Amino acid sequence: MAVPIAVWIAAGLGAAGIKIYMDRRDVSQIVENSQARYEEEKYNYYQVQQSLMPLLMFNGRLKLEIWESFKRLVMVLEQIENLPRQVKYMTFTPFRVGKPERNALKENAKIVENILARGIAEMGTGILTGLALYGGTLTQKMEQCEINKFPGFPECEEGTSILEALSTHKIDIPPAGNVAEAAVLNAILDIPAVVQDFGVAALDKKDKKAAIALKDNIDQHSIELADVVGKMQRVQLTLERITGYMNKLFKEYKKEIPKLEELVKTKKDYEQYTSEEKTLLVYTAFLVNVLKGITRIDILLKRGNLYVLNTLDIRDCTEVTKKLFPDEEI
Repeated sequence: MAVPIAVWIAAGLGAAGIKIYMDRRDVSQIVENSQARYEEEKYNYYQVQQSLMPLLMFNGRLKLEIWESFKRLVMVLEQIENLPRQVKYMTFTPFRVGKPERNALKENAKIVENILARGIAEMGTGILTGLALYGGTLTQKMEQCEINKFPGFPECEEGTSILEALSTHKIDIPPAGNVAEAAVLNAILDIPAVVQDFGVAALDKKDKKAAIALKDNIDQHSIELADVVGKMQRVQLTLERITGYMNKLFKEYKKEIPKLEELVKTKKDYEQYTSEEKTLLVYTAFLVNVLKGITRIDILLKRGNLYVLNTLDIRDCTEVTKKLFPDEEI
């Protein structure tokens, strides 16, 4: 297990440590420990990135699959007569299934179909990473004051979403694979460039003052990279949990929606449904309502120059899933 960076820094920058470094004859010894620390942090960074990127890709693709599947519920609901505009499942908050809500689900499914057809959801376009971390930002309808606040994305008109703008966006260059997706992640998290060579070999062997300055520079880079590693680890743990909830809810929805599709083939009047049939309809619609919420969470929020986890929205959506499946470990 790697020694925590805080321990190394504390050990390396104490007054006694500085004196020892200054007393050494070879300036390379002054910076060799700092270099070793940075190489360790660099290794940790690449390891975390290697495990996080597939999760981001999986989560982004899963969201698109889920959103596209909502059209199945819309098709069912539009066949049912005397359907209430608002329904309630068990003790959960009531939710609406009226025409505006159905149209929104239908519209989003159509946008996803266009995105998939145009090849925009391939690895290397950055869309999958964006979807995994900013499902809400990409799908919300933009107001006039918000349109130009998202650099890197195509412009969208007032009343449309970034995802909608992407669905008609022309890709000028082919997707660039995992490297490009990693670059998007680095930009979102403000990850500093990884330094491959600090110029240690070019140091004057007699210039200890320059060696100390270089050591301080390397240590600062180590601190920044260690902070990045910690941030990426928190994102990964959070995303693993949310993806697990999404998977469970989606599997449950895919199990229930065929039953509802079969029901409406022979019975279209909601008022003629038995209590079990009404429960089937409301439960299936409720699963979509929860999925809609959990897939549109912005995992990160920007507070000044800092990115923090969106714990409030994450907790609200995950708590509902826990109540739905209390005896299962997700």
